[in-house]
Amino acid sequence: MKTIAVMSPKGGIGKTTTADSVAYILGVEMKKKVLLADGDPQGDTSRTYGMDAYKRVEGLKELLEEPRCSGGTYKTQQCIWKTQYEGIDIIPADGHLMQTDMKLAQCEDADQVTRLRKALMEVSSNYDYCICDCGRLLDMVTLNILLAADLIIAPIKVGGFEMDALDNLQEQMDNLWEFNPDVRIMAVMTMRQGNKTSLEAERWLKEDAWIESFQTPIRRSILAEKASIARKPLPEFSKNGSTTKDYRTLTHEIVREMEEEDE
Repeated sequence: MKTIAVMSPKGGIGKTTTADSVAYILGVEMKKKVLLADGDPQGDTSRTYGMDAYKRVEGLKELLEEPRCSGGTYKTQQCIWKTQYEGIDIIPADGHLMQTDMKLAQCEDADQVTRLRKALMEVSSNYDYCICDCGRLLDMVTLNILLAADLIIAPIKVGGFEMDALDNLQEQMDNLWEFNPDVRIMAVMTMRQGNKTSLEAERWLKEDAWIESFQTPIRRSILAEKASIARKPLPEFSKNGSTTKDYRTLTHEIVREMEEEDE
């Protein structure tokens, strides 16, 4: 199983849409076995994939706080739920996940940031991919996800603050590589427009930035916002929309990148 984390410290740049769309295309369209892990306390991925926010079930909170692999109560499989989409299961999350960060920070166990990596090993033979939607903060939950990841996807959109966030991400990655030296990080431009500013930013990202970049940019579309309101993955809500086509191309690019690593 390949584990992919989608993360960015900036909001409103398509992080969750990227995670949800890639998971849908891998599972529904490409017939891969996909495990979604919702690591964002907002729980948007969980709601998009049919988990009722008002009905508490075991999820990432329990798996990080009391995993069986660390002497706790919960096996990984107990925290995994079927979605309405064949081939896609989910480890859900909600606002209670904010408490998990505090509990892990107070924990003195040596595995406080590697629990998810150990827990995912229990089900690694059941899935082809695990797609993780990270929260915006680099907290203990996000660290668990990043240390379990084979690839980190960092959505970037045009704007000075977003470029500053990319510089901050570089500082964070320097520390992360000490603990997970094999993880790759690649940027994807989101909300791209056809104006000069977008094109110049895209060129800079691909040619001059410190980070590797996917060739496929994701175009801006109001349909992505409408899909989130409808609580549906974008590729289901707008099967033939331009942004869905971009995510489809990106997903195939992701698969090629990960397959090349195995060769």
